[in-house]
Amino acid sequence: MVEFVDRSDSNSEKWGGLKSYFGRDDLLAFWVADMDFATPIGVQEALKKELAKRAFGYEKIGDEFYEAIISWYKERHNTVVKKEWIVPIPSVVSAINISAKLWGGAGVLIQPPVYEKFNKAIKLNSVKKVNNPLIKVNEKYEISYPLPKASVALFCSPQNPTGRVWSKEELEKFAAEAREQDLIVVSDEIHSDIVYNKTHHPFINFYDKTVLLSAVNKTFNVAKFGGGYAIIPNEELRAQFKGFLESLHLSLSPTSAQIATSAYKEAAWVDELVKVLEQNIEYIDKNLTPKIKRTAPEGTYLFWLDFSEFGLSDKELRAKMVNEAKLALNSGTNYGREGHQYMRFNFATSLELVKEAVDRLNRVFG
Repeated sequence: MVEFVDRSDSNSEKWGGLKSYFGRDDLLAFWVADMDFATPIGVQEALKKELAKRAFGYEKIGDEFYEAIISWYKERHNTVVKKEWIVPIPSVVSAINISAKLWGGAGVLIQPPVYEKFNKAIKLNSVKKVNNPLIKVNEKYEISYPLPKASVALFCSPQNPTGRVWSKEELEKFAAEAREQDLIVVSDEIHSDIVYNKTHHPFINFYDKTVLLSAVNKTFNVAKFGGGYAIIPNEELRAQFKGFLESLHLSLSPTSAQIATSAYKEAAWVDELVKVLEQNIEYIDKNLTPKIKRTAPEGTYLFWLDFSEFGLSDKELRAKMVNEAKLALNSGTNYGREGHQYMRFNFATSLELVKEAVDRLNRVFG
């Protein structure tokens, strides 16, 4: 059962961080990409079991962690993963930064509007940004070709913030172009379990020089524990990546590994979650004013909303959203200048809160 949890009085970044980020704390929060739903009971029980140990000394990551990932990819994504391909990581974001540092010498290709940590990784690691913005065709975002030259691409699949789930044909074309220029592809697939009437295709199925990054954090709402994994079929890339992790003594907490192991037994809960999120999508798409243009997401729990109808600057749009609608959404420009006059709306919450948000948006922008 997917259960709503009121976190409005919590220390969560999403709710507790409203005052520091938006300047006021009387807003409804639809920004940080986590959920207002309880973590599955099976995961909660696994944490209780951990606490019951009472002694918390050093512990190894067990084989069951690897077996859970292998089984999940076979059953949910029809993909074969070998144990030796799996590399435990502290977080997906740390792995993005490691990839930029390791392989970004001839440029890091990104496709905005895109997850803001891609841009941040480029800046923090002082590597060259190679911009290859997505293009909009019939209100649908597509990859622009030919790909400019770079040494590594940071790829988002499913795509944050636009909600695209790339088709098999789109991924085959991207892989062909990557292969032609010997491009390393770092594929952030952390949203891969939340798709609607679409199939997610892991990029390792298309291209050997892929570093697939994922975690259970988004799907099962356990982001505070961090952690994740890389799947790297290419032996040379895997050795380089593992070597860098080891040089800084970076790994995955055994507790995070236990959480992942238990989470990947909760397939039925994920199916129910997707149905709950689909109800929210349907309500938003049916009831939100047509002045706010949008295309329903194919994946993720993020709606990419177009406010260009109103001719506002991004600063004016944010002020209107905060001070009149009293809603906390992410500004589109967080994801690149291509997000001008857009906002990202996280709808992973109760239908009641979604309805209230839609009412406020219609009142202010309708």
